[in-house]
Amino acid sequence: MKKNLGPVNALYPMPIVLVGTVVDGKINYINIAHVGIIDMNTLSISMGKVHYSNKGIKENKTLSINLPSEDMVVEADYVGLVSGAKEDKSQVFESFFGELKNAPMIKNAPVSMECEVIDILNMPNHDVFIVKPKNTYCDEEVLTEGRIDLSKVKPMFFDMYQKKYWKLGEAFAKCWSIGRDFVK
Repeated sequence: MKKNLGPVNALYPMPIVLVGTVVDGKINYINIAHVGIIDMNTLSISMGKVHYSNKGIKENKTLSINLPSEDMVVEADYVGLVSGAKEDKSQVFESFFGELKNAPMIKNAPVSMECEVIDILNMPNHDVFIVKPKNTYCDEEVLTEGRIDLSKVKPMFFDMYQKKYWKLGEAFAKCWSIGRDFVK
Protein backbone atom coordinates (compact mmCIF):
# COMPACT_ATOMS: atom_id res chain seq x y z
CA MET A 1 0.00 0.00 0.00
CA LYS A 2 1.21 3.50 -0.82
CA LYS A 3 1.43 6.18 1.87
CA ASN A 4 0.25 9.72 1.05
CA LEU A 5 3.02 12.16 2.03
CA GLY A 6 1.03 15.25 1.11
CA PRO A 7 2.43 17.93 -1.21
CA VAL A 8 6.06 16.73 -1.10
CA ASN A 9 8.42 17.50 -3.97
CA ALA A 10 9.77 14.02 -4.71
CA LEU A 11 12.17 15.06 -7.48
CA TYR A 12 15.27 15.18 -5.29
CA PRO A 13 18.13 14.56 -5.68
CA MET A 14 18.86 17.28 -8.22
CA PRO A 15 22.20 18.05 -9.86
CA ILE A 16 23.93 21.02 -8.32
CA VAL A 17 25.46 23.84 -10.30
CA LEU A 18 27.65 26.73 -9.31
CA VAL A 19 26.16 29.96 -10.63
CA GLY A 20 28.66 32.71 -11.36
CA THR A 21 28.00 36.42 -11.63
CA VAL A 22 29.60 39.78 -10.91
CA VAL A 23 28.09 41.78 -8.04
CA ASP A 24 29.32 45.31 -7.31
CA GLY A 25 32.36 44.68 -9.51
CA LYS A 26 33.33 41.44 -7.72
CA ILE A 27 33.10 37.82 -8.92
CA ASN A 28 30.66 35.74 -6.88
CA TYR A 29 29.58 32.10 -6.99
CA ILE A 30 26.63 30.31 -5.37
CA ASN A 31 25.62 26.64 -5.12
CA ILE A 32 22.14 26.09 -6.60
CA ALA A 33 20.20 22.84 -7.10
CA HIS A 34 16.94 24.20 -8.48
CA VAL A 35 17.88 24.21 -12.15
CA GLY A 36 15.60 23.10 -14.94
CA ILE A 37 15.44 22.51 -18.67
CA ILE A 38 12.60 24.37 -20.36
CA ASP A 39 13.56 23.29 -23.88
CA MET A 40 16.77 22.35 -25.67
CA ASN A 41 17.97 25.97 -25.69
CA THR A 42 16.35 27.47 -22.58
CA LEU A 43 17.08 26.80 -18.90
CA SER A 44 15.69 27.99 -15.58
CA ILE A 45 17.50 28.74 -12.33
CA SER A 46 15.39 29.29 -9.23
CA MET A 47 17.15 31.30 -6.52
CA GLY A 48 15.79 32.54 -3.21
CA LYS A 49 15.22 36.30 -3.25
CA VAL A 50 17.59 36.72 -0.30
CA HIS A 51 20.66 35.64 -2.29
CA TYR A 52 23.30 38.29 -2.93
CA SER A 53 23.99 36.89 -6.43
CA ASN A 54 20.51 37.86 -7.64
CA LYS A 55 21.50 41.54 -7.59
CA GLY A 56 24.37 40.98 -10.04
CA ILE A 57 22.31 38.72 -12.29
CA LYS A 58 19.51 41.31 -12.48
CA GLU A 59 21.95 44.15 -13.20
CA ASN A 60 24.09 42.33 -15.77
CA LYS A 61 21.46 40.05 -17.37
CA THR A 62 24.13 37.35 -17.54
CA LEU A 63 25.33 34.43 -15.43
CA SER A 64 27.33 31.26 -15.72
CA ILE A 65 26.27 27.73 -14.92
CA ASN A 66 29.19 25.55 -13.86
CA LEU A 67 28.78 21.81 -13.39
CA PRO A 68 31.22 20.80 -10.64
CA SER A 69 32.67 17.34 -10.22
CA GLU A 70 32.66 15.29 -7.00
CA ASP A 71 36.19 16.40 -6.15
CA MET A 72 34.95 20.00 -5.86
CA VAL A 73 32.46 19.20 -3.05
CA VAL A 74 34.19 21.22 -0.30
CA GLU A 75 34.42 24.40 -2.37
CA ALA A 76 30.96 23.87 -3.88
CA ASP A 77 29.36 23.48 -0.48
CA TYR A 78 31.26 26.49 0.90
CA VAL A 79 29.93 28.90 -1.74
CA GLY A 80 26.43 27.76 -0.78
CA LEU A 81 27.04 28.23 2.94
CA VAL A 82 28.26 31.82 2.99
CA SER A 83 26.84 34.96 1.43
CA GLY A 84 28.87 37.08 -0.96
CA ALA A 85 27.49 40.09 0.92
CA LYS A 86 29.60 39.03 3.93
CA GLU A 87 32.42 36.91 2.46
CA ASP A 88 34.54 37.50 -0.64
CA LYS A 89 34.09 34.31 -2.70
CA SER A 90 35.99 35.63 -5.74
CA GLN A 91 39.11 33.60 -4.90
CA VAL A 92 37.46 30.26 -4.11
CA PHE A 93 37.84 29.20 -7.75
CA GLU A 94 40.12 30.28 -10.57
CA SER A 95 37.80 32.11 -12.96
CA PHE A 96 37.80 32.74 -16.69
CA PHE A 97 35.52 34.67 -19.02
CA GLY A 98 34.16 33.89 -22.45
CA GLU A 99 32.21 36.37 -24.56
CA LEU A 100 29.97 37.67 -21.77
CA LYS A 101 31.74 40.21 -19.53
CA ASN A 102 29.85 39.51 -16.28
CA ALA A 103 29.47 35.71 -16.42
CA PRO A 104 32.60 34.35 -14.70
CA MET A 105 33.17 30.64 -15.18
CA ILE A 106 35.16 28.18 -13.08
CA LYS A 107 38.34 26.93 -14.70
CA ASN A 108 38.38 23.53 -12.97
CA ALA A 109 34.66 22.81 -13.45
CA PRO A 110 34.41 20.14 -16.17
CA VAL A 111 31.51 21.97 -17.87
CA SER A 112 30.67 25.69 -17.87
CA MET A 113 27.99 27.63 -19.73
CA GLU A 114 27.88 31.38 -20.12
CA CYS A 115 24.24 32.44 -20.32
CA GLU A 116 22.12 35.45 -21.16
CA VAL A 117 19.08 36.16 -18.99
CA ILE A 118 16.00 36.44 -21.22
CA ASP A 119 13.35 36.73 -18.51
CA ILE A 120 12.92 36.81 -14.75
CA LEU A 121 9.88 35.29 -13.08
CA ASN A 122 9.01 36.97 -9.82
CA MET A 123 7.77 34.21 -7.52
CA PRO A 124 6.79 34.88 -3.89
CA ASN A 125 10.09 33.67 -2.41
CA HIS A 126 12.28 33.08 -5.45
CA ASP A 127 13.57 34.79 -8.57
CA VAL A 128 13.43 32.35 -11.47
CA PHE A 129 15.99 33.32 -14.10
CA ILE A 130 15.15 32.10 -17.60
CA VAL A 131 18.42 31.85 -19.51
CA LYS A 132 19.83 30.84 -22.87
CA PRO A 133 23.36 29.45 -23.06
CA LYS A 134 25.55 31.55 -25.35
CA ASN A 135 28.56 29.22 -25.20
CA THR A 136 29.40 25.97 -23.43
CA TYR A 137 32.98 25.23 -22.44
CA CYS A 138 34.03 21.68 -21.62
CA ASP A 139 37.21 19.90 -20.61
CA GLU A 140 38.19 17.59 -23.46
CA GLU A 141 38.81 14.79 -20.94
CA VAL A 142 35.06 14.53 -20.18
CA LEU A 143 34.04 14.07 -23.80
CA THR A 144 33.20 10.77 -25.45
CA GLU A 145 32.79 10.97 -29.22
CA GLY A 146 32.51 14.77 -28.94
CA ARG A 147 29.69 14.72 -26.37
CA ILE A 148 29.67 15.37 -22.63
CA ASP A 149 30.01 12.05 -20.79
CA LEU A 150 28.50 12.31 -17.30
CA SER A 151 30.46 9.29 -16.11
CA LYS A 152 33.60 11.36 -16.72
CA VAL A 153 32.17 14.63 -15.35
CA LYS A 154 31.18 12.95 -12.06
CA PRO A 155 28.52 15.54 -11.14
CA MET A 156 27.08 15.98 -7.65
CA PHE A 157 23.42 15.70 -6.71
CA PHE A 158 21.67 17.48 -3.84
CA ASP A 159 19.09 15.76 -1.65
CA MET A 160 17.03 18.32 0.29
CA TYR A 161 15.41 15.77 2.59
CA GLN A 162 18.51 13.86 3.71
CA LYS A 163 20.76 16.95 3.44
CA LYS A 164 23.37 14.98 1.52
CA TYR A 165 25.25 15.04 -1.76
CA TRP A 166 24.96 11.98 -3.98
CA LYS A 167 27.10 10.55 -6.80
CA LEU A 168 25.95 9.46 -10.22
CA GLY A 169 25.26 5.77 -10.68
CA GLU A 170 25.74 3.85 -13.90
CA ALA A 171 23.76 3.93 -17.15
CA PHE A 172 21.47 0.90 -17.37
CA ALA A 173 19.35 1.28 -20.51
CA LYS A 174 19.34 3.12 -23.83
CA CYS A 175 16.72 5.87 -24.27
CA TRP A 176 14.31 5.68 -27.20
CA SER A 177 15.30 2.05 -27.59
CA ILE A 178 14.56 -0.10 -24.53
CA GLY A 179 10.84 0.66 -24.84
CA ARG A 180 10.76 -1.40 -28.02
CA ASP A 181 11.01 -4.45 -25.76
CA PHE A 182 7.57 -3.69 -24.30
CA VAL A 183 5.08 -6.48 -24.94
CA LYS A 184 1.37 -5.65 -24.88
